Amino acid sequence: MKSVTIRPMGLTWVPVLGLALLAACGVEPAGPAIAADANSNQVTIGMNLKISEAGRLKADLFADTAVTPEGETRSQLKKVRLTFYEPGRQPSRLTSKTGEYDQTSGMMTARGNVVLITQGDKGMRTIKSEELHWDQGGDRVWSEKSTTIVENGQTLISDGFTSNSAFTNVQGKNAVVQGVKVGSGGITF
Repeated sequence: MKSVTIRPMGLTWVPVLGLALLAACGVEPAGPAIAADANSNQVTIGMNLKISEAGRLKADLFADTAVTPEGETRSQLKKVRLTFYEPGRQPSRLTSKTGEYDQTSGMMTARGNVVLITQGDKGMRTIKSEELHWDQGGDRVWSEKSTTIVENGQTLISDGFTSNSAFTNVQGKNAVVQGVKVGSGGITF
C-alpha cells in the first residue's frame, strides 16, 4: 500500500482561451504561447511510502522530495527519514541527506550523514556512516563505508557492517573498539 502525494512536472502551458482574449483586444502576448519542458521526471513533494510485508507494516519511508525519471522505478530522494518496525522492539529511525529507493526490488540506499538509531542489547544504539543499504526482501542492512556504532558508552569503528533489519546481529568489518571491555565471550554489539 503506497501513500504518496504526486506533483508531476512536465508541460508548462498558457491557457489558449486567455491568448484568444488578448488577441481579440489587439494585445500582443509577451511570451510564447506554449513552452514545453523537456524534463519528464515525476517529482513528489512530501513523499510517504508505507512498506508492508504479509499485512504488517515493515517500514515507513519519508522524503521531502522524490524524483523518478520517466519509465524508471528508482526514485532519487532528498532529506530521507526511514522508520523500521519489528514486533516486540522499539522502532529504528534512520535519517540521511539523500537516498535512492527502487520500487521493483525494494532496495534502498541512504547517503550523506546517515544516522540510524535502533534498540541495542544494552540500550539505544547509534550507527553512523556515509552510506547504508537496506534490502527489504533479503532482510539485510549493511554498509561498505566507514561506520561508527555507539552503545552504552562503547564505540565500535569499522570498515562497514552487516545486520538483519531488526539489528539483532550487527557485525562490523575490521573493527577498532574504544571503551569496550573484552571478556572470554569476545566483543558483541
